[in-house]
Amino acid sequence: MSAKHGSTLAAQWASYERNVLPATAGDVQRKETRRAFYAGAQALVEVLTHGISDAAELTTDDDALMASVDAELQQFVRDVKEGRA
Repeated sequence: MSAKHGSTLAAQWASYERNVLPATAGDVQRKETRRAFYAGAQALVEVLTHGISDAAELTTDDDALMASVDAELQQFVRDVKEGRA
């Protein structure tokens, strides 16, 4: 299976590091931020792995889980933009 451009975690991290981290961020900040980034990715995999059904096709509950994760992430983005997170 080949990965599409930007579809790997490494590519997403590189984009985040380039577009979000301040140019003045030191090595410790970059290291800790990268750890948090990958920990978040691992947490998402856990939520999806344990939450998605074993059915051959996505179920209504699977769709609801994905919608819930998406809503939570979108709320976090709004909170960040408004200085609440």
